[in-house]
Amino acid sequence: MKKLSLLTFSLILAACGSQTSPDGGSVAVSAKSNTVAVTAGNLTGSTSFTFTNKAGGREATISTATITWTDPASNTAKSETVSLSPFTLPSGFTCANTASSCNYNDPGTTPADRSVDRNISDADLFSKVLAANPAVTNLPLSVRFNNSQNAVPFTFTSKTTTGGDGSGVPTEAAPAPLITINSTGTPPLSGNLSVSVSGNFDVTSKVKNLVLEIRDSKGNIDNTTYTSANANATFSIDTTKYADGDLTLKAIGLTESNLRGESAAQTVKVLNVSAPTMTIVSPDAGTVITGPTTVRVQFRQSVSTFKLQPLSGKDDVKLEVRDFRGQVVKTVYGQALQVSSGIYEAFIPLDIIGPEFSSNTYNITATAQAVLADGSTRSLSSSNNISTKVSDNKPPALSILMPGYITDPYATPTRAIITRTSAIAIQTSDDNGVSSLRVDLVCDPATAVAGQVCPSAPYSYNVPVNLAGIMFRVFELGALMDAQPYVQNGNYTMRVTSYDGTNANIQEMPIRISRTASESVIAGLGSGVVTTVVPDSTPGAVNPTSATWTIPGATTNEVRVITLAYDNTMATLVPTRQRIDPVLPAGTTLSVTQSFKDEGSYRIDYIVQDLTTGFTRYYQGGEVVVKKNPTATP
Repeated sequence: MKKLSLLTFSLILAACGSQTSPDGGSVAVSAKSNTVAVTAGNLTGSTSFTFTNKAGGREATISTATITWTDPASNTAKSETVSLSPFTLPSGFTCANTASSCNYNDPGTTPADRSVDRNISDADLFSKVLAANPAVTNLPLSVRFNNSQNAVPFTFTSKTTTGGDGSGVPTEAAPAPLITINSTGTPPLSGNLSVSVSGNFDVTSKVKNLVLEIRDSKGNIDNTTYTSANANATFSIDTTKYADGDLTLKAIGLTESNLRGESAAQTVKVLNVSAPTMTIVSPDAGTVITGPTTVRVQFRQSVSTFKLQPLSGKDDVKLEVRDFRGQVVKTVYGQALQVSSGIYEAFIPLDIIGPEFSSNTYNITATAQAVLADGSTRSLSSSNNISTKVSDNKPPALSILMPGYITDPYATPTRAIITRTSAIAIQTSDDNGVSSLRVDLVCDPATAVAGQVCPSAPYSYNVPVNLAGIMFRVFELGALMDAQPYVQNGNYTMRVTSYDGTNANIQEMPIRISRTASESVIAGLGSGVVTTVVPDSTPGAVNPTSATWTIPGATTNEVRVITLAYDNTMATLVPTRQRIDPVLPAGTTLSVTQSFKDEGSYRIDYIVQDLTTGFTRYYQGGEVVVKKNPTATP
């Protein structure tokens, strides 16, 4: 038995694992010949290879080979792996038994290169290369075996015919493209059209370009949109970009050597149903007009022909003017005439400068009905916002603060409830001064409840103002319900108009007038305000020093509350201070404490709206008179 101290370093490596080359393998390969040629279309020969297992390398089995080359047509790398009849290379040691692997413990074992010669059929190695390259000359390729550290270079030739110039190279043929329409269905077709194009390039050709040329029914030619640098391609054609009718398709193949080939033309009928575009060209959005104007409406055909349906006599364009409330205040008509191919225009005179129109913002909307090529009808519209100006004055700003909407009026309109105990709160402003506010209750037979009789004129109440700037007004509407005129229970539109002497702003809100006692109660709250004071008898001090105005109880539902403070004035219409709480949660107690420093009269009122029921109630607090106590006499 050999002692470990007698082992060389190479033998230790061999015992633990083979040495490897920097390229990752321990087997080197060389070939006796580096050219392969096809004879009569077949690979009939063989190539002799020498496989060398480097010194110290483990025994290796060779079973596959990978052939790599660059495709002449696409200039891209290609590779194929083939299976071989397995054979074994002895380990990298020499010993007495040179025909097989050596055991490093055997006498005379020494690390050394071991080589084996092997003939491998060209058909086994290169048949896949021949299938991919049936006619090439001196094609460079390389062969790497599964456990080899190097690739063996070869040149591969499969051309077997002689060209007319006697050079041995076959004459290059021009491409012969073919077109295949993949989309199915009964013509006319619409949308995207799938088309495959085969260039049918000669095996010796290099592809320069493959083009799908499209000619539409108007003779327009498109030969730039659908192109490819590959020998075969599939295109998705957006037929909406072309005029309806016959599309003529033709494929064109071009080679690097400037050979050209064309396919036979194929025709497919297309019909895309799409509405024309409709635009208000003038006046521009945001324009301020000060006199009569002309609205220019334009129609542009897309890919489908169309005609407009008459709406009034021969007129086929309708123009509606809406004010800031969204109500139509004027309607006029016009006729669209063709001004160029696929373009129609209507010029409609419009005058919204007059005593019946205030200086304000208006929306102009043009509509039309277009009949398309397939007989279907499409509704068209376009709108712009414009403003009118007849003086330097602008209409007052106006908001109805109480009651408020308890739900989104555009989604589920729900009316606020006005009873005998209700009041409304209004905020308005104007730079030049508001002359008056008017409250109208308008009855609409279409929304009236059973038994409600709508008078010919609205119930109107005027509130004089004659002030500039921002102002707040409280209007005890509930106290007037039973007066003359008598306001029936039922549905109304509450219209508030703020007027500055020249211009008016109008805001509207749907309400319901009710005398049902239960609908005047805010759930959880008492019916009045409890006023308490903190007296002070100190000589010379103000007395009382503070007061608290409280509505007994706590709210059952969410509420909207406006708190009104009156300092040294008992005029209900004009509070000196106010605070708006848009939403207060259920369980809220309404109470305000105010301290006093000066003599005077003070009061706190509330307007409360239940945001679940819509009930609105006005709570008036008690008046507190504050005076100074007499000073003490010496």
